[in-house]
Amino acid sequence: MIQTDSAAAAAANTLARVEGRGFAARVYFSPLNQRIQVLKYEADDAEAMVADLEAKAREIGFDKVFLKAPAGDQTRLEKTGMCQEATIEGYFKGQPAVVMSLFLSSDRRRRPFAEKQRQILEKIRHRPADSSVPALPEGYEMSPAEIRDVSEVAQLYREVFASYPFPITEPEYIASTMRTNVLYRVVRDAEGHVVGAASAETDPDLENAEMTDFATLPGQRGLGLAQHLLAALEDDMAERNIPNLYTIARARSAGMNRVFYNRAYTWTGTLVNNCHIAGQFEDMHVWCKSLEPVAQN
Repeated sequence: MIQTDSAAAAAANTLARVEGRGFAARVYFSPLNQRIQVLKYEADDAEAMVADLEAKAREIGFDKVFLKAPAGDQTRLEKTGMCQEATIEGYFKGQPAVVMSLFLSSDRRRRPFAEKQRQILEKIRHRPADSSVPALPEGYEMSPAEIRDVSEVAQLYREVFASYPFPITEPEYIASTMRTNVLYRVVRDAEGHVVGAASAETDPDLENAEMTDFATLPGQRGLGLAQHLLAALEDDMAERNIPNLYTIARARSAGMNRVFYNRAYTWTGTLVNNCHIAGQFEDMHVWCKSLEPVAQN
């Protein structure tokens, strides 16, 4: 087995490959989120994999392990103590993924805002969706972000979020993701300042993209910038033939959940205390959408 330095994993975000008899997994250790996220795995022995990850999590002091699995793996993962929290439609080249989680403490399961979140979601879905995108304010412009923009984008995220599950407040991190599989878009005001941003984290092999990292400066809210960013990123994904879209939105954010509902995303579950964002652990709603095929001339 490839061993992970537990002290290092507990102190800093760490990517690692974990192997054992009957399984191999690429995982992400996140001290801020106090969790192990399985990015990809192959497992003939799911019980051995989950037991190994549970042992690592307990050793480090983390209290959640989660992964996205083919639907056919759900039953054997449930036998390990994992539970399904959501579904991501189309995640595996059009086939669904089940989001499975293992909780290692009662505190991590506790949901003091569950009823409030239910009411927010019910209110959002009670009224008809409105997919229209109003015009940007005069002088505002939206464009794909480039490497030269990373410092401004990171500064935006620092101003908006007291904490975030991934280090998007660091220009180097944003630049590294731009060089791989993440497309960012930004909105600039009439003075040319970045006032809104979002990204699509694509997986071309699996033909899916996570629509994420939405942020608007407080003084710029109410202008529909998130709706603009999402619509533009959807067009970008259609051009790249990536039809299966999903997002993980803060359950207490009525505004962001409404944006996805308005754009015809379907709610498919809630991830309990899934990440540390805006200064605290929060539940996250999963929303999914499949784009219509682009007509070929």
